[in-house]
Amino acid sequence: MASMIHRLQRIVQEVNRAPDIDRALVMITESLTRDLTADACTIFLASKDDPEVMVLQASSGLNPDIIGKVERRMGQGLIGTIAAKAEAMNLTDAPAHKKFLLVPDSGEVDFPILLGVPIIAHRDVLGVIAVQRAENVFNEDEEAYLTTLAAQLATSIERAESQGRFSTQQATHMIKGVAGAPGMAIGVALVLNRGVNLESVPDKKTSDIEGDLHSFRQAVRKASDELTALAEKMRATLPEEECALFLAYAQMLSGGSLIDDTEKSINAGNWAPSSWRDTVEQHAHVFSQMEDRYLAERANDIRDLGLRVLRKLMLEQSTYIDFPDKTILVGDEVTATDLADVPTDCLSGIVSAHGSSSSHVAILAHALGIPAVMGVPNLPVKQLDGVELVVDGYNGSAFINPDKRVLDEYNQYLEEEAAIEQDLIGLKNEPAITTDKHQISLLVNSGLMSDYTPSLRSGARGVGLYRTEIPFQIRDRFPSEEEQYQIYRSVLETFRGMPVVLRTLDVGGDKPLSYFPINEANPFLGWRGIRITLDHPEIFITQVRAMIRANIGVNNLEILLPMISGRSELEEALSFINRVRDEIEEESGEKILLPQIGAMIEVPSAVYQIEDICRLVDFVSIGTNDLTQYLLAVDRNNENVAELYSSLHPAVLKAMCQIVEGAAVNDTPVSVCGELAGDPLGVMALLGMGIDSLSMSVGSLLRAKKVIVSFSYSELLELLQQALTMSDAFAIREMYARKLDERGLGGLIRAGK
Repeated sequence: MASMIHRLQRIVQEVNRAPDIDRALVMITESLTRDLTADACTIFLASKDDPEVMVLQASSGLNPDIIGKVERRMGQGLIGTIAAKAEAMNLTDAPAHKKFLLVPDSGEVDFPILLGVPIIAHRDVLGVIAVQRAENVFNEDEEAYLTTLAAQLATSIERAESQGRFSTQQATHMIKGVAGAPGMAIGVALVLNRGVNLESVPDKKTSDIEGDLHSFRQAVRKASDELTALAEKMRATLPEEECALFLAYAQMLSGGSLIDDTEKSINAGNWAPSSWRDTVEQHAHVFSQMEDRYLAERANDIRDLGLRVLRKLMLEQSTYIDFPDKTILVGDEVTATDLADVPTDCLSGIVSAHGSSSSHVAILAHALGIPAVMGVPNLPVKQLDGVELVVDGYNGSAFINPDKRVLDEYNQYLEEEAAIEQDLIGLKNEPAITTDKHQISLLVNSGLMSDYTPSLRSGARGVGLYRTEIPFQIRDRFPSEEEQYQIYRSVLETFRGMPVVLRTLDVGGDKPLSYFPINEANPFLGWRGIRITLDHPEIFITQVRAMIRANIGVNNLEILLPMISGRSELEEALSFINRVRDEIEEESGEKILLPQIGAMIEVPSAVYQIEDICRLVDFVSIGTNDLTQYLLAVDRNNENVAELYSSLHPAVLKAMCQIVEGAAVNDTPVSVCGELAGDPLGVMALLGMGIDSLSMSVGSLLRAKKVIVSFSYSELLELLQQALTMSDAFAIREMYARKLDERGLGGLIRAGK
């Protein structure tokens, strides 16, 4: 078993390092012929022009002249049958099978024993791997081995194919993910790498060879000194032979091929980090190919050493970042810290290999009015730095090296979008009122001081959600009560006379604090939101004190409690808030008003306890992002299931209707502060439920208002009833989209008018 796993790992690693799909396929056929003692191995892949056609792309043991010339449609021949049925086929006499089709001059007639398995990724059949022998039937273990390998290789082949298409063609290449934040942008890709891993270091050329050599040598020296110091430190607790490992690492950095090969690459004009990445991978690869397990494991030691130096090197390089005027931030996983690194006047768009429309970075991008494409499978991150990109945040696509046709098309879209925005500005001072005179309250989601002025200019009637975690995230420690007081006072005074809803600290899940690490197997179902702050009352009390003090003399504060899953949490939080109010009242000698208190409804248990919750609070606010992920059991940051995530899913709509009905029993106001509130289609659904308070990113507010003033309340009520009869989120979205198109408002949800 260990040997099988080792062989599987070795093949997958080889494919992942392959420069393109052709080399990857050659590696697979050669390895399988050797590992399975087969006489021949062939790989068919689905044609890019017609996925129903399998084309022979690689072969070992057969006539190489047939590569690229043999095709099989779904169901045609043995290969086509394996693809069509999406299941393995193990034959002792392939030519005797009724589906067998002989390939003339291939040489396969000498190898009648055949084992073929499909290569499947995300339900799509990407191709077929087949191995053949002249004698000795493939046994169950060999069939299991090939099936396991095919499953593991599916993603690797997709990645190699994507990298190869981009690296070998300078023509326009479209990539597809999910729509993260609406809008469009044309700009230049910038790949930030903080030394998190070697694989995501971008390819770059350098115009300052001496500078890169100096940075590399400084990083190596610092890493070597650190390893030597570690060896000395650990002598008190570890055996001498264990400490010697650190010294061996340090010795490897003192000279030799690891250093020399890197410097040769830098002298050839390559950026220091990518030169180091390639050298480390080359040396690690040599070890990983060794049959001796102990020596093969040393490949990981080389990579660990490489990562240690890389982190030092990225710190050396960070001072040299030159941000393009229109920066498209690209990465394996773009973070909130990455966004903060880019000057706001430069940031034009985001493309990320991981994440979804409701991940934290996508929400921040929405708030900043920056188009984002998330969850792009096999994004060729390493090769994109400095490359021109077009980002379409409406449909979740981007174009690498856009040609004149694409550029002309999107420049036209940008002009049309500017015209739409100009039209929307006229609504700024108009009331958000339906055609049958139903008034809607539109507020903004905020968390950054830079949001204040745009929010006021947009015509917002207050702040429906202030994310207090952002001031916590941008520090390297918990902010003091006084620091928080100054922040909260600023926002309360800025929106004097308007409601300001401050949400208590909501961290955990995809919103970590660097100085308060939380390591959990399933963070979204773990320690987050109110659960953390109730377990750490010192954090909660300090924050509530700052909020209530900031409200003195302004009196527009409302406090929102996140992640409420039951009555007991709510009662405990309310007792702390009342205690804080009493303490401040006693300290000041003045009468202190208790602010309105609300609960976020984002956990399914809260939906079923809505009446109990409403008896304790002044209002409730629906957090559609988390409510959707919990109801649908879809991790909203996982691009593998991003297509299943939809707040217009009938189950989510029915749950929200239940919230509205339950709140009405106690006359408790209901608002929505999740991303659905800023989606023009979501606005239509929410108004149909009778919700008349929506909070959203400032960039969405006028679009939401345009929808509101274009429909009657009664019409939206009828549309919701129609939606609730449907069983599919896509059908519901299409129905609402058609209604927008009928009013000439399609430009609110897609590129162009």
